[in-house]
Amino acid sequence: MTRAQVFFHLVVLALTGGSCPRALASEGGPAVSPQASVQLSSQLFRSKQPPLPEFPPCSPMTEAMLDVPRAGMPPAIGPLPQLSFCAEWNPEFTANGHHCCGKVGGSTRRNRRLQCAAHRRKASYCSEMTPEQREYGRQAADGTLGDVLERISREAWLRGDQSYCSVNNGFLAWGRRLIPSEANRILIRRADRCADFGTDPMIGMMEWLGRQVKQEFPAPAFSGTKLVVGDISAPRGGCLSGRGGRRGHLSHTTGQDVDIAFLVAKAGVESPFYFHRQFDIQPNWWFIKKLFRNPYACVKVVFLDKRLIRKLAKAVGKDPEWLALSRFIRHMPGHKHHYHVRVGQGPGEPGCAENPELELEDFNDELDLLDAPETERF
Repeated sequence: MTRAQVFFHLVVLALTGGSCPRALASEGGPAVSPQASVQLSSQLFRSKQPPLPEFPPCSPMTEAMLDVPRAGMPPAIGPLPQLSFCAEWNPEFTANGHHCCGKVGGSTRRNRRLQCAAHRRKASYCSEMTPEQREYGRQAADGTLGDVLERISREAWLRGDQSYCSVNNGFLAWGRRLIPSEANRILIRRADRCADFGTDPMIGMMEWLGRQVKQEFPAPAFSGTKLVVGDISAPRGGCLSGRGGRRGHLSHTTGQDVDIAFLVAKAGVESPFYFHRQFDIQPNWWFIKKLFRNPYACVKVVFLDKRLIRKLAKAVGKDPEWLALSRFIRHMPGHKHHYHVRVGQGPGEPGCAENPELELEDFNDELDLLDAPETERF
């Protein structure tokens, strides 16, 4: 390890009070077999309260540092991320000047309208799928995929971290696609866009939530109640383009952010297949509690408009869970008609970020990512 890498770790330890779980791995430590890793990851996902460290894991880095394992999780199997890894997985590697991470835009109006690199100004990102991702989709289509949650429990973390850089300028390795099925009530708002790829914790969470919706609102009375999902990330992450090549989101680059429509649960009524402003307290408070308590991904923050946050507080403010969860529900302009959910690298208690106020998403013109005016309703 170079002197610069050692210095970086010392700085991280100083900033986190010496409690950062991404401590340097001992070179002489015991080897962990793939079988043991599978068993450990399965146990972590199946536990409501997995044995995670007291402090949240450090964000993975890809430059001037090796990606080392976190406490309580198996070590990465295979080569550690290097520039060649970034060149393989980051679709903006060349546009970034052959750097792993791109530049993060500022907060000015001009920067809010940053454009994606020319080769990524497109309506669909399906061409960026790997052969493995295409095979996964084929298996889903012909019914041979098997149980998604069981598969995620077996495969999670075997190849190391999946999200690199930050949610605003990063990329996604081995992204998994969210698949609507008979087991869940999920509808992908724009499946032809191929922006429904995420990390294993993200996809595990969404699959689990879809099944919870199906269980809570059973057929036939509530067969029309769906979990409508918007963008997550492109197959390999990176910038998502809106209209005119402009950047549609300033996050959604690492498979850790997802847009979800408000839940509409009424007997005999079909859920709207678009983002809308119909925010019914009872089903949506149920959904928020399930979201934060899911066993697959720790939820860092939920972005929502302040008017809806006040509406929730007035209706459920005496619920003990509101006191525990409300600090992780943050106002962000542009979220009057959907949830924006950000997750961490693995399972854990709500708010795996120590300070949710630091989890920001610069407001961008999200109308660039909505359907045509004649089909989009508010």
